[in-house]
Amino acid sequence: MDIHWGANWGLRLAIAAPMIAALSLGLFRFGLMDFRLPLLGVAVATAIAAVALVLAIIGLVWGGINGRALAALVIALAVLFVPLNTMRRGAAVPAIHDITTDLKNPPQFEAVQNIRSPSDNSLALDAKVLAQQEQHYNVQAAVLDYAPTAAFDIVLGAVQAMGWQVVQATRGRGTIEASVQTPLFGFIDDVVIRLSPEGKNTRVDMRSASRVGVSDLGANAARIEAFMQTLNDN
Repeated sequence: MDIHWGANWGLRLAIAAPMIAALSLGLFRFGLMDFRLPLLGVAVATAIAAVALVLAIIGLVWGGINGRALAALVIALAVLFVPLNTMRRGAAVPAIHDITTDLKNPPQFEAVQNIRSPSDNSLALDAKVLAQQEQHYNVQAAVLDYAPTAAFDIVLGAVQAMGWQVVQATRGRGTIEASVQTPLFGFIDDVVIRLSPEGKNTRVDMRSASRVGVSDLGANAARIEAFMQTLNDN
């Protein structure tokens, strides 16, 4: 039995889509390109996967159930899952990329500013961003039952255990700055942690900011919550 053209072309495009996406991400992860062009490549791969999905359905409807059409359907859906899930997450959170536990007196980046590119997102927190964070997120500082000197070692150890790259750790000032690479796209986010005495205890505030992108899809708030939970569990 002849295989319907929709199944044939659907499978070809379905195979091409993840290859284009992987190549685009690889070029960015290895520092060979600015992030904009690889993101365009991912967008193209998504569009190709969508076309492959349509062709696979055509192949199934008019050509009957066959292996090529089913393979195209499965591959196309797998490729489309990531961008569709990203869109879903983006719609559920505000379009901000800088989150802090202290809205009135946010921890300030210093050393990190020297390694950020001029084209990266600004580290200036305006009132609109803070208002959006206050409305959508409720990240809280941690309070450790230790004096600042002992607490500093605990916090620094937690940062290192997370696998974050420490940019600067200043015990005397009670500040730690670090950079974090996101797992899939390899984007770099920056964090600053500030320790301050609170009676006999130590308050730990944190700020996490993305270098690129308008929305962080909730990643910075999730990072702060996970880190604070780690400290509270110690």
